Amino acid sequence: MLNPRLPVAWRESVLAAKFPDLPRHVWLASSGTGGTLKIIALSRDAVEASAQAALHQLAVTSKDVWINPLPLFHAGGFGMVVRAALSGTRLKSFRRWDAPDFAQLASECGATLTSLVPTQVQDLVEAGVRAPRSLRAAVVGGGPLPEALRLRGDHLGWPLLPSYGLTEAASQVATALPEAGHLDWLPLLSHLTARSAATGVLELRGASLLTGWLVFSEDGSSRWEDPKSSDGWLRSSDRAEVRGREIRVLGRIDDLVKIRGELVDLGALERAVQDRVTGGDVCLQARPDQRNGFVLSLLVSNAAAAGQATEALEIFPAFARPVSVEVGVVHRNALGKVVRTPRH
Repeated sequence: MLNPRLPVAWRESVLAAKFPDLPRHVWLASSGTGGTLKIIALSRDAVEASAQAALHQLAVTSKDVWINPLPLFHAGGFGMVVRAALSGTRLKSFRRWDAPDFAQLASECGATLTSLVPTQVQDLVEAGVRAPRSLRAAVVGGGPLPEALRLRGDHLGWPLLPSYGLTEAASQVATALPEAGHLDWLPLLSHLTARSAATGVLELRGASLLTGWLVFSEDGSSRWEDPKSSDGWLRSSDRAEVRGREIRVLGRIDDLVKIRGELVDLGALERAVQDRVTGGDVCLQARPDQRNGFVLSLLVSNAAAAGQATEALEIFPAFARPVSVEVGVVHRNALGKVVRTPRH
């Protein structure tokens, strides 16, 4: 399944590539960093293991009704289809995103379960849309859910459950439980085991992991790889702490830059600024600097938000304070994640 927004050159490379003969597999794209594209092979057993664990985590019964506003070329949207099929529950698709229309359709069909990305939650909150009374859980994945946004959603009745997942694990890895007392630490789904490597990188092992991936380079060439270790562990691109059967995700490996000898977490700072900005998106950019290692700048989607972002600069340590706040287009991928300019 290919994202229709995939650049033409990438699409042509994928369609011309020779894929391994893997019966009972589905292929999903996951765009990486460094000018590469990965097409991930997930076996039917892996997809079903992920779905069954998610059904157990959410205590799904035959009376539940799903509404799916996510594209099927991403693990979150595809996973909902599989969960509905395995549980014998109804599934209503919602294809063209519009916050009020989504809530209205969810109410009309008596939806009890859904999955959203943070951008969709932001749209619902900004529009002041109240949750349907029937809805009992909305799993939020595809990126961190800022606490300020979660609280605003809670005020409107949205039962938001933060989660962490990745395509390489066929969707959800850890998801907050309904009525959870805390949301920083997320319980792992039953089919996976996690550990934190010496470097702080999250590693996973379990039944839902990929068979392998086809890696494409900018020149159109491709190679087949199984990124798992010999004993079945997959190293993610995220930093996390592991506590028993719970994980706390700290951010992506590539969100870390060193400025004047100090490690700076771009993702954490970006989220802190976004919490202080209403009605606009922000993107924290880092560019190499001979003296400092890197210097930072803030890209903001509109002038009103730029004023709020400028006031928020006080949260930055002095050595890492952005040198500029600029108004421009904040690019996001199909799941709403901010896309930063690659650092060279």
